Amino acid sequence: MTATPQPADPPFGIVRVAPFAGFVQRFDDLIESSTTLALCFIHSRRWRENHDAAIKAFVGRAGTTLEAFLPDLEDHELMFSLGKHFEDGPLIPALVADAYRYFARLARDFGKPAHVWLFGRYPTYSFYKFDGRAVIALYSNTSAKKELPAFEVTADGLLGKFLAADMEDLKKECRKRAPEGLEAVIGKAKP
Repeated sequence: MTATPQPADPPFGIVRVAPFAGFVQRFDDLIESSTTLALCFIHSRRWRENHDAAIKAFVGRAGTTLEAFLPDLEDHELMFSLGKHFEDGPLIPALVADAYRYFARLARDFGKPAHVWLFGRYPTYSFYKFDGRAVIALYSNTSAKKELPAFEVTADGLLGKFLAADMEDLKKECRKRAPEGLEAVIGKAKP
């Protein structure tokens, strides 16, 4: 009996490195083939718009789970820091509120997500986690708009294990909210 050579595991679980915009089709493929989806970003309006049909098809399937981690609108220091860091800074609170409403609509229409996690620390990256893969996108250290690098990683590689541990720690630090209560958070956060 002869063993079939197996391809070497990718270094640190990194499967692909590309500009974030280069993952558009890959995101649709990952959403379609997964049963779990965990998202952590500031607002990701364009990502949500690009993948709205795939996300709705995902939450419409039986046996799927969706988790969302978003900035806490009531954390004024965080909102101030986010506003200073991005070119569209003054719009950040409204864009985050839009993300709250998006996930509240999904929960109302599909029952998912069951809750949303609100973080109060400045994020150093965003992530889009699927069953056995994740896409991690870096943020810039400046407010200048530029093409951001992203990495597709395996769940069992070094970066995938880091992400899993980070998600567990996020859940300990975040405020957990039912989607139907997000409108109240939006109302309380208004200046």
